[in-house]
Amino acid sequence: MSEHILFPTERYETIRQIYRKWWDGTLGRPAAAVVTYGHASKRQPSPYPMLTFDNSWDMSITPEQFIDAYDYHLSTLRWYGEAFPCCSLTEFGPGVLAAFLGCTPINGADTVWFQPPAEDIPIEDLHFTYTEDNPYFQRVLRMYELAMEKWHGKVIVGMVDMGGILDVLSSFRGAENLLMDLYDSPEEVLRCVKELQELWFRYYDRFNSVMAPEAQGYTQWYNMYDEKPGYILQSDFSYMIGPDMFDTFTAPELASSAARLHNAIYHMDGVGQIPHLDSLLAIDGIKGIQWVHGSGTPAKENWNDLLERILASGKKLLSCYMMPDWTLNPVVKDPCQVFLREMGFHASQTEELNRYCSMHGIPME
Repeated sequence: MSEHILFPTERYETIRQIYRKWWDGTLGRPAAAVVTYGHASKRQPSPYPMLTFDNSWDMSITPEQFIDAYDYHLSTLRWYGEAFPCCSLTEFGPGVLAAFLGCTPINGADTVWFQPPAEDIPIEDLHFTYTEDNPYFQRVLRMYELAMEKWHGKVIVGMVDMGGILDVLSSFRGAENLLMDLYDSPEEVLRCVKELQELWFRYYDRFNSVMAPEAQGYTQWYNMYDEKPGYILQSDFSYMIGPDMFDTFTAPELASSAARLHNAIYHMDGVGQIPHLDSLLAIDGIKGIQWVHGSGTPAKENWNDLLERILASGKKLLSCYMMPDWTLNPVVKDPCQVFLREMGFHASQTEELNRYCSMHGIPME
């Protein structure tokens, strides 16, 4: 156990109760995660690099070294509100399931791409099977094992970004080819969707099985707490299709996946997803929408109508990358339905920290 990570394990019971109240609508304030960084550590700095998008698949850096670097990093943080110590594995890339099934990860500065095993594999020739005999899967699995050995649940290990089902299929077929497949081979697309969905859950369950014996909770790339395994579902590929195709190729999978998860959320990324909102709101298993305006779209554009539709449906609203502007979005009259993504302050920014916490009723404990 890392005594230099200054977060009492018993605080997780408080975190659980807070999140239960937020989901029940009885918390009385938005759920908000706040972290301060730059604190002095009680351990020596790690000589190893932190896990990043551009080094996650550098096999010269071992999982042991990544975990040691994370251990030091966490020792320099403090947590307030609904924040908790988290080891994020998002940096293995969005849609990492593709790597477990045969694609090759290609590191970038701020993402990871997945190169198919061959170009233009006909969709009828794509068949996916579960195997643990894969170096990329083994690397990620080892991260989970080491994290649990190191912290014994005191640090929550985030689920890797498994990816949306059509997004993973697009890694094998390419976006243009897959768009044509929707017209030319719809039955084959639906077959692949079914195969990939089952494998998605097999790998997901495998990682959770490592954490379950000592897990104090679960989380994903959004660092939002869940006392049982949940997830933020997505289908970025659906930006490029219309509502009819969404209802055929995406919505049924999302509904069945959400039904297998605790407090499933949907990552609605960009204006091209807005035509699918009614379909998303009709899925009972999706409990919240994480709206992201998308690149090339003004962050300060007035999204009142969109927010009103989400909140009127009874679903939660997740704020991404910025604090909602209540003046700009007056429809959010009840901020208790909102989750504010983790905000960071330097240890020296006590005035700013206190102001932010006071604004949202976050206890400074």
